[in-house]
Amino acid sequence: MFKKRVKKQVGTPIEGTDRLLPRLSLFFFSRPRFSAVLWLVIAVFGVLSYTTFLKREGFPKINVPYSFVNGAYIVNNPAQVDKDVTKPLSDVILKVPGVKTVTAMAYGNFYTIQVQYEETIGAKDGSAAVEKAVQAARVLPATATAMYQPLDAGSPNGKGDSILLSLYATGNNVPADQLVAKANEAADYLTKQGGVTLAQTFSVDSPFLTVPNQATGQLGVTQKSFDRFGVHKDGSNTFYNAVIIGVKAVPHFDVLKLDAQLQKATAQLATQPAFAGYNVAVSYSVAPSITQQITQLQRSLLEGLLAVIIVSALLIAMRASLITVTAMALVLLVTLGVLYVIGYTLNTITLFSLILALTLIVDDTIIMVEAIDAQRRRSKTAAETVALATKKISRAMLAATFTAVLAFSPLLFVGGILGSFVKAIPVTIISSLLVSLLVALTFIPFMARGLVLGKKHLGQSEDKESPAHAMETLAAHALAGPLRWANHHRARLVMLGITAIFVGVGFIGAAGFIFQKVTFNIFPPSKDANGLTISFTYPPGTTIANAQTIADKADALVAEQLGSNLIDAAYYNSGSAQKASLYVNLISYEQRAVTAPQLKEQLQSAFDTSFNGAKAEVGLQDVGGPAGAFTVRIETDNVIAARQLAGDMRSYLSTETLTRPSGTKAQFKSVVVSTPDAYYRHNGKAYVSVMGEFKDSDTSALVNLAQKAVEKQYTTEKLADYGLTKDAIVYDYGFESQNQDSFKTLLIAFPLVLVAIYLLLLIEFRSFLQPLLIFMAIPFSLFGITLGLYLTHNAFSFFSMLGFFALIGLSIKNTILLTDYANQARRAGERPVEAIALALEQRFRPLIATSVTAIVSLIPLALTNPFWEGLAYTLIFGLLSSTLLVVTIFPYYYLGAEFLRITSGRLARKIFVRK
Repeated sequence: MFKKRVKKQVGTPIEGTDRLLPRLSLFFFSRPRFSAVLWLVIAVFGVLSYTTFLKREGFPKINVPYSFVNGAYIVNNPAQVDKDVTKPLSDVILKVPGVKTVTAMAYGNFYTIQVQYEETIGAKDGSAAVEKAVQAARVLPATATAMYQPLDAGSPNGKGDSILLSLYATGNNVPADQLVAKANEAADYLTKQGGVTLAQTFSVDSPFLTVPNQATGQLGVTQKSFDRFGVHKDGSNTFYNAVIIGVKAVPHFDVLKLDAQLQKATAQLATQPAFAGYNVAVSYSVAPSITQQITQLQRSLLEGLLAVIIVSALLIAMRASLITVTAMALVLLVTLGVLYVIGYTLNTITLFSLILALTLIVDDTIIMVEAIDAQRRRSKTAAETVALATKKISRAMLAATFTAVLAFSPLLFVGGILGSFVKAIPVTIISSLLVSLLVALTFIPFMARGLVLGKKHLGQSEDKESPAHAMETLAAHALAGPLRWANHHRARLVMLGITAIFVGVGFIGAAGFIFQKVTFNIFPPSKDANGLTISFTYPPGTTIANAQTIADKADALVAEQLGSNLIDAAYYNSGSAQKASLYVNLISYEQRAVTAPQLKEQLQSAFDTSFNGAKAEVGLQDVGGPAGAFTVRIETDNVIAARQLAGDMRSYLSTETLTRPSGTKAQFKSVVVSTPDAYYRHNGKAYVSVMGEFKDSDTSALVNLAQKAVEKQYTTEKLADYGLTKDAIVYDYGFESQNQDSFKTLLIAFPLVLVAIYLLLLIEFRSFLQPLLIFMAIPFSLFGITLGLYLTHNAFSFFSMLGFFALIGLSIKNTILLTDYANQARRAGERPVEAIALALEQRFRPLIATSVTAIVSLIPLALTNPFWEGLAYTLIFGLLSSTLLVVTIFPYYYLGAEFLRITSGRLARKIFVRK
């Protein structure tokens, strides 16, 4: 009876999208040649965009508003360098418009000034303004040098170079000056004869400076840095003295093609007699990483599409699954074309976004395919099938798609470095969502014409369905059974309603309980990685010669400990008399029996027990940067008092135990005070710093706990004993502070997103209450999210928050489907209980198909890619939780909402009639 009434209802003319969208679908359905040519052209453009047009790079280029002023002042006195150079330069730079902070470090003969600008200022423009201001002020001593360098975040050394080459002698260690001379020859050869068309310049990063001596006034050469290159060859690891050759690429280059050209050119150089005994190796290039990431993500995409085929074939039909997977592949190709048109590149972020989009675009495609497949059994013509199927699901598709679009929109407005880093995610996903809606309404009806809407496929009876469909029908009837059992029995309905409320509240309460046990870290370290970073801090008084001797011992230890797990390693000219950083490339985690965190712990233990030359900290090369950073700056001109307080603070923090809200404990792994061999200034104020590294990785939570511990211990009264005031203590978390600010932006934007989605649903459903009802899918997902993160040992992070935004669209889609169909049934004359029961039966298949397909498509990503593991598990467990609760208890929430709506309507009518 209901089916006839609904059929009659949807067959009548209706204004708005219920009429417009069926016309759009019929337009493409009735013009198969036009549709075929149009979509073929678009698909070919997408293929060309992927294979040819889109440039490859590691991560998207972002504006990092920093620059550096580096130079030499040969006086062998850090205090004098501070007095004559860094302080006057800091004072001048602070007055430059757009400058946010200025941090200066003065050493015996050298200095470095880091300048941070407002987000609207580019590093290149800011650096030029700083250089102009310093030159105009004429505060730099005549015997001091200055080099102004904007920070290029896409460059390995921050100097605009795209790839680094290391030149080294294959025999005995050759002095650095000879290596520099040979490196200049190599750069000249590669420029003129290398055939590297994608390289703009080759420049040698010399470790020497030619500067006037303050005492004698004579020009002299002094070594400011050193480099080493280590490589695994013939079963052993060997480190060599090395010199860096920076390769600056032409604009809009492809890093894979540039890397290939350099590999060929360096191999050719090695055959030249002039370079006998020397070798030039590509020591830094993101090409291997990009190749691996592209391979992994392509595999994940293919596995996801295979999952779509299997799930669709089992839950819908084989022919329908072919339409679904073809449509999804087309959506991805069109999205790639859109990325090319708007000037994006193919990188880790855009590739991942496509995988995440795969779980979202499955909704529109499967919902449309299932609607056509279901409607063909009740229609006599193909055109009627398309029109009625589109009319039935168009409102739900629009609401679900634009809900998902709104859910990702806050990411477009996240500021800072994090915002620049992730902007490609919402752009890619929003593009794919809009494309998927268009493809579902146009391409799927066109494809269905030949695959499922032939004359022999129309009007098939239900008894011809597959065993999987029979099981779906059985499950749907079983879920609707209690509703019909309680129909027309108020007591039974009340009992079921109260039970549903208790179950829902219980799951949400359990989510809150488990959440306390989940750690918080905006950028948690990955479960595995392909690189390590070893930072060395040398004791006060270390010379550049002593630092190199210590580095040789460290290199030998690294070579011994890593063995065959090492590919190569380099300092990239970061070695100095104060510190050095060794960057280690490991063989792929897919080929290693041991994880990078295990190698990190093994190497750290070796340094702690058998290395005394310098303080060594081993970390992962990860997207979040070094973990565990906590810094307190003691800003005062009273350096003696600052050092006394810093020493006491170091002793305090070294033994202090931090207690998380969950009750678990944490401690510092190490706490150090800034070296007395240098003078430091921040925004013109002298300071001494206390820097702590945590044992655990939940940095974002621990830095806040550490700050509270310092504030509790060092009160105003206690600071007065040192002759210092409260404002002398300043906390600096580096990039962690910016990440937390950006993360807070997301938290602030979340309620605004809910308001926007509410207004969208208000317009779509013309109800104030039903949008709130539809929102129940969001808290239903919380139990799965928290349980999944807890069981898989993942932190609540930016990536899990990203997964949560995706879940908003995925989970709300389920409640939209049920609510929309129940509303159609109500308009057809059914009472609330029967309406929601019918909705559950009729929408169970697309609801389960979309959720199961999304979950299955994410499993390969969760199991094979540690970088995205936390996000994948957030989606998988969140979808499981939300889908389970939606199909079991949401119908009773719908009945409660209908009861409130009907009751309030009656009261309003009574009041109106009385008046």
